Amino acid sequence: MVGTPGIRWALAVAALGLVGTVGCVHTVPYAERVEAEDEKCTLVQALMRQPGPARAIQEFVAEGKEAKAPVVVYMRHPEEASLERFFTGDTQCADASFKVVQENVVDAVVVYLQAVQGGYAYDAQRSSPEHLSMDSRPQGTVRRDGAVWVAGADAI
Repeated sequence: MVGTPGIRWALAVAALGLVGTVGCVHTVPYAERVEAEDEKCTLVQALMRQPGPARAIQEFVAEGKEAKAPVVVYMRHPEEASLERFFTGDTQCADASFKVVQENVVDAVVVYLQAVQGGYAYDAQRSSPEHLSMDSRPQGTVRRDGAVWVAGADAI
């Protein structure tokens, strides 16, 4: 064991510095996380303008339960038979007719996304946390065209 308190202290500081540096390497800077969440919101806003999701939102709002339909977004990973929340933290993603929520709600528009070449396949439906599904068929696709998301031309 190292004998002097000064050397032990220096080694402890060096070890903490190394741990801190390694830890920082694995975290995404705040600005990058915000930008990624903003990109996700842009995608979801484009999706909500597509016929299937727009119809689900209109039906929800027409019932008069809430002024904005709660929307929960999941990524499907069929190869792993799993669902993952699309947004990593609390999000302010919304527009005049919907708001993305992270908490489980009794009734919401649930959007399922699945990565496909160049974009995402999507399916949006009224559902609740007890009725999440890996089985429904995609309603369409969206692809990036410059700074905007556009409906894909693929046959589903």
